[in-house]
Amino acid sequence: MEKEILIKKSDIQRRVRHMAINIALEHTASKNSLPLVAVCVLNGGFMLFNDLIRCLRKLNVDVEVDFIRIKSYNGQDNSAGPIIIKDFEVDLKGKRVYIIDDMCESGTTLMEAIQMASSRVPNDIKVVTMVERENGKHLSDHVGFIIATDQWLVGYGLDNNQLDRTLEDIYTIN
Repeated sequence: MEKEILIKKSDIQRRVRHMAINIALEHTASKNSLPLVAVCVLNGGFMLFNDLIRCLRKLNVDVEVDFIRIKSYNGQDNSAGPIIIKDFEVDLKGKRVYIIDDMCESGTTLMEAIQMASSRVPNDIKVVTMVERENGKHLSDHVGFIIATDQWLVGYGLDNNQLDRTLEDIYTIN
């Protein structure tokens, strides 16, 4: 399969810093004295999550971290629906929760994550993604890039059958 760069690492890093600044300002304005909870949706969200929480730390924002895993895809097939593999461990009650994933496309995974978090009575829930498709669901409160292509994407957490997640740029594959 041939790969073509869609979004360069430098552009990704610039957007992550911008999102971190906006999240820090939003959290400060909320007057919530509890640390925000950054929740990584595994596997895809790990690169954005890592970069984002490091930026938040540099901005002196206290962050609790948690990881959930909701499997929506088997290869490139998402027809089976979401399966919860790993649930929340951190107490979310009264806290501002940021659910961080690689992409919002159909919204199935993120809707499941929002529902899971809501049942734990947080103060607020926000969704952070690196990519949303122009013609897909728009659930993200903070999004790195809205893209027009329907091509399969890899890199920066996005995968093709578990491969190419660790590429630092985002590519389309043919």
